[in-house]
Amino acid sequence: MRFFRKHFISSISVLLYLPILLTFACAGVPGNSSIPEKPAEVQASIVDKIETQIEKLFGKEEDPEVVKVLLGGDVMFNWGIRDTIKSKGELAPVKGLKSLFESADLRVLNLETPVVSEKSWDHGKAYVFQAKESDLETMSFLGVDLVSLGNNHAMDHGPEGLEETLKFLENRKISSIGAGKNIEFAFRPWIWEGKDTTLRVYSATNVAEGRSHYAGQTPGVMPLDPELILKKFQIEKFQLNSSKTSKRDKKSKALPPGKQFRILSLHWGVEYSPFPTIEQRKIAKTLADSGLDIIVGHHPHIPQGIEKLGNTIVFYSLGNLIFGSRNAYLNHNLIVILHIKKSKLINIELVPIFGKFQNEDHLVRPLEGKEAENFLKEVAVLSQDLGTKIRIDGDRAWVELD
Repeated sequence: MRFFRKHFISSISVLLYLPILLTFACAGVPGNSSIPEKPAEVQASIVDKIETQIEKLFGKEEDPEVVKVLLGGDVMFNWGIRDTIKSKGELAPVKGLKSLFESADLRVLNLETPVVSEKSWDHGKAYVFQAKESDLETMSFLGVDLVSLGNNHAMDHGPEGLEETLKFLENRKISSIGAGKNIEFAFRPWIWEGKDTTLRVYSATNVAEGRSHYAGQTPGVMPLDPELILKKFQIEKFQLNSSKTSKRDKKSKALPPGKQFRILSLHWGVEYSPFPTIEQRKIAKTLADSGLDIIVGHHPHIPQGIEKLGNTIVFYSLGNLIFGSRNAYLNHNLIVILHIKKSKLINIELVPIFGKFQNEDHLVRPLEGKEAENFLKEVAVLSQDLGTKIRIDGDRAWVELD
C-alpha cells in the first residue's frame, strides 16, 4: 500500500508539473522575447508550493500540533553490546536507529543498568550490570530525553551506584524517573509541556532483588503497589485541580483543569514469555480505571500483546532495545511512537526492531520488508488474543483505537 501510494503521488506530481514545465520551456523560445523569463528561484518556489499542496491532499504533511513520543524497551551495555562497541566503536550498536529517533519529538527508554565509575559496589547478585559514563554517549547521540530506572538492575551497585547513575544522567541532561533517595523522589513524574499538550510520565517495578532495593525512607526503586500508586494519583489530581481552580478569570469563573496525558512505565512480567499473566492484566485494569492513558511494560525481553482497556492502551512488553543478550529465546522487538494532539492520543505507530542477535554483532536497526511484516503479524495475533486489532502497513503497524 505504501509503495502504491508513493508512486501514485509521484505520478500525480508529474502530471501537475507538466503544464508548468511547458510554460517554462516556452518562456525561453526566440520570438517571444517580450515575456520576461521567470528567475530559477521563482520557478523552484512554484514547484515547492505544488508539492506542499499535494502532500496536504494526501495527508503526508506533518501536523505541527502533534507531539510524537517514542517509547523503547530495555537498555544495557554488557555482553554483546560491549563486544560490538570494542570492535566497531561506541556508537556502532545504535547508528541504525538515528533517523527513527530523529523523527520523534520526545524519546523515552528503560535504562536497565547502573552507570558507575570504575569503582564497583557489586552486592553479589547473580547478574550484575554496569555501564560506563562514556556509554551515555549513545543516549546523547539518539537524543534520549528520559529514562526509567524502575527496574531490577537500577540497584545492582547499591545506593552509591544509584547516586552515581543519577549524577551522570544529570550531567548529560537526561532526565530519569522511577528511583531516588526515597519513595517520594522515586515516584516523582517527569513533566513536559508543549504544543498545548502536558505529559506526566512515571516508573515503577514489581521485580527487584529483595525488599531492600525498593525505595522507602531510604534510596531505591519505586515498587509496583497499585493501591499506593492510585492514592498518589488521587492526591496529585486534587493538587492539580486546586491549583487550576485557584486561578480565576476577570469574571471570577474558575479555569478548568488542563488535560494531563499520563504514561506509566512498568517493569513486570515473566521473562521470555509472550503472554502477560492473569495478575498483570488485573493490575492493568485497576490502573486503567485511574485514568492512565498509557501503560508501557518491559522485563520479559521479548514483546507481548497489546490490550485496550477503555481509553487506556497497555503494552505489556516492548522487549529489548539496546541489550547484549545472545540467548536462543530472543525475538525481534518493538518501538512505539505515540501521536498525541492537545493531550489526546490520536495514533499509535508500531516499529519492528531487529533483535535476533544469536549469531551476529549487536547492530540495532528497524526491520524491513517481509521480515518486518511477518514479525508484526506475530504481534497482531498476540494482541488480537487480548481483544485489540493491529493494522499492518508495510514495515509499520498501527493500533486501531476505535
